[in-house]
Amino acid sequence: MRWLSGFRRRNSGELARNRLRLILAADRTDCSPELIEMVKEDLAVAVSRYMEIDQGGIEIQIRQETAAAGRKMPALYANIPILHMGNKGTF
Repeated sequence: MRWLSGFRRRNSGELARNRLRLILAADRTDCSPELIEMVKEDLAVAVSRYMEIDQGGIEIQIRQETAAAGRKMPALYANIPILHMGNKGTF
Protein backbone atom coordinates (compact mmCIF):
# COMPACT_ATOMS: atom_id res chain seq x y z
CA MET A 1 0.00 0.00 0.00
CA ARG A 2 3.04 2.26 -0.14
CA TRP A 3 2.04 3.54 -3.57
CA LEU A 4 -1.06 5.12 -2.01
CA SER A 5 1.12 7.57 -0.05
CA GLY A 6 1.47 9.67 -3.21
CA PHE A 7 -2.27 10.30 -3.16
CA ARG A 8 -2.51 11.67 0.36
CA ARG A 9 -4.29 14.99 0.65
CA ARG A 10 -2.38 18.00 1.80
CA ASN A 11 -3.95 20.73 3.83
CA SER A 12 -4.00 24.32 2.57
CA GLY A 13 -1.37 25.43 5.10
CA GLU A 14 1.13 22.88 3.82
CA LEU A 15 0.47 23.87 0.20
CA ALA A 16 0.87 27.57 1.01
CA ARG A 17 4.12 26.90 2.88
CA ASN A 18 5.52 24.95 -0.08
CA ARG A 19 4.53 27.72 -2.50
CA LEU A 20 6.20 30.31 -0.29
CA ARG A 21 9.42 28.25 -0.16
CA LEU A 22 9.40 28.02 -3.94
CA ILE A 23 8.89 31.77 -4.34
CA LEU A 24 11.64 32.59 -1.81
CA ALA A 25 14.09 30.24 -3.52
CA ALA A 26 13.27 31.80 -6.89
CA ASP A 27 13.73 35.29 -5.49
CA ARG A 28 17.14 34.49 -3.96
CA THR A 29 18.52 33.06 -7.19
CA ASP A 30 16.91 35.21 -9.87
CA CYS A 31 15.24 32.07 -11.23
CA SER A 32 11.57 31.83 -12.02
CA PRO A 33 9.43 29.54 -9.86
CA GLU A 34 8.70 27.56 -13.02
CA LEU A 35 12.41 26.90 -13.58
CA ILE A 36 12.87 25.73 -10.00
CA GLU A 37 9.85 23.43 -10.35
CA MET A 38 11.33 21.98 -13.57
CA VAL A 39 14.63 21.29 -11.74
CA LYS A 40 12.69 19.59 -8.96
CA GLU A 41 10.82 17.38 -11.45
CA ASP A 42 14.03 16.49 -13.32
CA LEU A 43 15.72 15.50 -10.05
CA ALA A 44 12.74 13.30 -9.17
CA VAL A 45 12.90 11.53 -12.53
CA ALA A 46 16.66 10.97 -12.30
CA VAL A 47 16.69 9.68 -8.71
CA SER A 48 13.58 7.52 -9.14
CA ARG A 49 15.47 5.46 -11.73
CA TYR A 50 17.58 4.07 -8.91
CA MET A 51 15.29 4.04 -5.86
CA GLU A 52 11.66 4.50 -4.88
CA ILE A 53 11.09 8.07 -3.66
CA ASP A 54 8.23 10.20 -2.33
CA GLN A 55 7.94 12.68 -5.20
CA GLY A 56 5.47 14.84 -3.30
CA GLY A 57 7.90 15.28 -0.42
CA ILE A 58 10.86 16.62 -2.39
CA GLU A 59 12.18 19.95 -1.20
CA ILE A 60 14.91 21.93 -2.91
CA GLN A 61 16.73 25.00 -1.69
CA ILE A 62 19.15 27.28 -3.45
CA ARG A 63 21.52 29.06 -1.10
CA GLN A 64 24.40 31.45 -1.55
CA GLU A 65 27.65 29.72 -0.61
CA THR A 66 31.17 31.07 -0.48
CA ALA A 67 33.45 29.27 -2.92
CA ALA A 68 37.15 28.54 -2.33
CA ALA A 69 38.12 31.78 -4.12
CA GLY A 70 35.92 33.77 -1.72
CA ARG A 71 33.30 34.37 -4.37
CA LYS A 72 29.62 33.87 -3.55
CA MET A 73 27.80 31.41 -5.76
CA PRO A 74 24.47 29.58 -5.61
CA ALA A 75 24.36 25.98 -4.35
CA LEU A 76 21.48 23.55 -4.78
CA TYR A 77 20.40 21.46 -1.79
CA ALA A 78 17.82 18.71 -2.25
CA ASN A 79 15.88 16.78 0.38
CA ILE A 80 14.42 13.70 -1.34
CA PRO A 81 12.51 11.24 0.89
CA ILE A 82 13.50 7.66 -0.01
CA LEU A 83 10.76 5.07 0.39
CA HIS A 84 12.77 2.01 -0.69
CA MET A 85 16.43 1.49 -1.55
CA GLY A 86 15.87 -1.30 -4.03
CA ASN A 87 18.09 -2.24 -6.92
CA LYS A 88 16.03 -0.46 -9.58
CA GLY A 89 18.76 0.74 -11.87
CA THR A 90 20.91 -1.08 -14.35
CA PHE A 91 24.61 -0.40 -14.05
